[in-house]
Amino acid sequence: MTASTAYKCLAAGIDTLEFSWDCVPCDLLLTGEKAFPILVNPSGQVLLAASQYGKGRLVVLPHAEYLSSPKFSNFIQNSLNWLKPSPDAIIGIHPTCRGLENILLSMSMKVQTSNKLSTSFGVYCTDAFEGSQPKELIEFVKTGGGLFIGGTTEIWTAVKGMEDVLQNYPGNKVTGVAGIFFTPKRGTPGIYALTKQMPTTPLVSLFEIDFTRDLKLLVGGLSAFDLKTDDMPCPLLVHGYRAFSLCYDGRYQTCLAAARYGQGRIVVLTQEEQLKSLQLKPFIINALSWLDTGNNGKIGIERGMNAFYNLIIQEKFDCELSDLVPTLSVYCCRSSNKHDVEKTLEFVAEGGGLLITGQPWFWAFQNPGREALADYPGNHILNKVGISMLGVYLKPDTYKAVNAVDASLQYHFRNALWQLEQHLIDKKDLGVPLASWTSTILKDIESVLKIPAEDFPTLSSIQETLIHLLETCGIPRPSKNNRIKINSKESFLIKIATLLHNKYAMQKEYVPRTYKPFPQNTTYPTQNIEIDGTNNGCTAWRSTGLYISPETSAVLTFPSSFVAAGLQVQIGCHSDNLDHAEWVQRPPTVIQTYSINQDRISISSLWGGLLYIIVPSGTQLGHCHIKVEGALQAPFYQHGKTRPLAWIETVRHFPAPWAEMATENIIFTLPSDMVRDLQDPAAALSFWDSVMESIAELSDIPIPFSRPERIVADVQISGGFMHAGYPIMIHVESARHLFDVEHIRAHGFWGLTHELGHNQQKSSWEISPHTLEATCNLWSIYIHEKVLENFPRDRAHPQLQPLRRTERVQTYLKNGSKLEDWNTWTSLETYLQLQEGFGWEPFIQLFSDYQKISGIKSENAYKMNLWAEKFSQQVKRNLAPFFKKWGWPIEESIAQKLIDFPEWEDNPLKTYISTQS
Repeated sequence: MTASTAYKCLAAGIDTLEFSWDCVPCDLLLTGEKAFPILVNPSGQVLLAASQYGKGRLVVLPHAEYLSSPKFSNFIQNSLNWLKPSPDAIIGIHPTCRGLENILLSMSMKVQTSNKLSTSFGVYCTDAFEGSQPKELIEFVKTGGGLFIGGTTEIWTAVKGMEDVLQNYPGNKVTGVAGIFFTPKRGTPGIYALTKQMPTTPLVSLFEIDFTRDLKLLVGGLSAFDLKTDDMPCPLLVHGYRAFSLCYDGRYQTCLAAARYGQGRIVVLTQEEQLKSLQLKPFIINALSWLDTGNNGKIGIERGMNAFYNLIIQEKFDCELSDLVPTLSVYCCRSSNKHDVEKTLEFVAEGGGLLITGQPWFWAFQNPGREALADYPGNHILNKVGISMLGVYLKPDTYKAVNAVDASLQYHFRNALWQLEQHLIDKKDLGVPLASWTSTILKDIESVLKIPAEDFPTLSSIQETLIHLLETCGIPRPSKNNRIKINSKESFLIKIATLLHNKYAMQKEYVPRTYKPFPQNTTYPTQNIEIDGTNNGCTAWRSTGLYISPETSAVLTFPSSFVAAGLQVQIGCHSDNLDHAEWVQRPPTVIQTYSINQDRISISSLWGGLLYIIVPSGTQLGHCHIKVEGALQAPFYQHGKTRPLAWIETVRHFPAPWAEMATENIIFTLPSDMVRDLQDPAAALSFWDSVMESIAELSDIPIPFSRPERIVADVQISGGFMHAGYPIMIHVESARHLFDVEHIRAHGFWGLTHELGHNQQKSSWEISPHTLEATCNLWSIYIHEKVLENFPRDRAHPQLQPLRRTERVQTYLKNGSKLEDWNTWTSLETYLQLQEGFGWEPFIQLFSDYQKISGIKSENAYKMNLWAEKFSQQVKRNLAPFFKKWGWPIEESIAQKLIDFPEWEDNPLKTYISTQS
């Protein structure tokens, strides 16, 4: 039975419950994966709770007097009906709860008073202060019995003190195995309503758990942990109430952690080599002693961990290589192996110690497409404890130990998120520690959303908190007139909204109760579109001409051949991530992708965007038809396919805010408003086709391109005036003259041709980093001269004016031709002198040749010698002196190879040499 269903049974027919001042309730702490709240007061205190353990169930009240209070009679009846394994089960009552007997008899229930459990009982009712038979009660519940228990720690702590109340209070020795604890924190009496839906487990408890003693025993006098071994550790996500970090990296990522679970304890190491590390040996000994809790019991070590066994047996521990058995005090195992999850958790909950280690990043590497937080074997255990292993790795290094003295100030995900919630909703001061934690909190939120939370109330409470944040604060909408600072409250809310949407918008298996799914666009007509499913080039986006509106959903139906072919659906084309910007005019990430893993999928985007099908390299599906329900048509002009009259009368007026203008070789994405008045795109697109043909000509690659280049206009890009890639990103302002051919012919278009040139650069002949911003300009110059009919170089870019070129070369030579100075325009000058001396043909031939050469080394010196050799052979001149003068490290063997070629008489550097002399 799920927690939500159980809650409805327990709360049925009850509007309010009164917790009187005569018997002040205590605050209950819920930590177990099956524990759930029945009543939470406005202060965030849990006053009623229930859980399941093994085959049985338990209901916990915050004071023994409520077990027999007539005001609770309806709740008592609901509880016992839910707890009973069968309708006619006998209910045993401990003598301390004798007042309950008359209430149950009036309900026609079978009752028997006894201070001992009986096998004939189906339910047992007892005071939590009475602690004579904890093991028997645990076994009773585990095998299917029901436990109705109430109590408060007030009298017990007055005698025994506050230390270890969660561990030692009699009731906690029983209810704790199921993740419910009586705390010393007094609850606030009052009359409280029961909600229709199960209340959310509080993000934090008002009872603060003190880990100081545990840290002293585990960390001892260590100030740091040396994790430098032959393998890489993984970071841990610490999200449980009773879990705590032992050491951090500089970004508050946990590297080692521990937790209390039920009556037992757990220590988590983050790679197997740590168990063999001599530097960590003192900590390992501390950990085993802490896990054993002074019992001097037997330590079981998983078979196959022989090196660790040999190390521990030298320290006089009583240990053996074995499977997990109940007689062990501590069990040590690897997280990469599959274990009996229920058996392992019961072992710990009932007082055992668990030392577990492993590196899930290696598992993630071996299991692409699977999520370590959900699927890694060790996390099936650890997620429920409140410590999760991430499928990435950290640098083997020395990491700072958590200081037991000020442990309360250390980062803990639940507490940090709670503080952030107070800041966002109640406008409380962010505070110095919290301000330094915000980036870590975001990463942890992204991680915690990947952990399965169905029927896991203590974990789903985190998700409910995030949803409540958005409902209370709203989702900010950045724009050109509403810029948002990247580390602001608004920025945080945007990222939370995006994470939640990406997780739950179209999920069916489990969605938090308070999450409202997006509606489907039922008003838009169904579209049938054709997609080219064959791709012999790099991974490509196939435009659909459709747009998905923000905060709505659409349904796509695919041919069966698409399923399992590795294709994806993508909403949005603005691929730049703006997380590193100071201010944003749009959300930092707006693209959303879905794998096509079935023939009918639902998709949605928080921010909306044009719809694409992503076709991987090597796909051979041919032309296929796709049905799309719920999408809006966008202005989409396909050169040679879209009829002029259709464009003028309908297509350019389609309502989507973004449009695409496409040829076989290049596709432009820009705001629809920029093309609505465009009468005839054909002439401009023909011009752009000629641009692409000239690029292919210089690169000596076939036309049409195996994948059209894409130019996407954005309100904000990740860097620069424009930048290369797939797609090439430009600012919206830069798109205004894209289809004004007369303007381009009059003024040139260096910026875009520069980025198109970047996409043609190849590492085999690039001299990184010197030529990164240089050789791409060869295509700019070539296009200006070929397409714009000898557009002068010095007009194409001011840096190519003759005087500037001369001064650059003179300065470079005068300073000794040092390669550290050979960058950008100076670097380009080397290639320009070759081009002006020999024309474009040698370049075209070399770019062709380089496509056929394999095994080119990555070292710059090697590549420079190869280029000098190949260019010399192409023009049949000895260019070794030329390149040497430019400071290139030409080897003597290469110089000897070229010595038979005639000297380059027109070497332009001769002029500079004579001038300097």
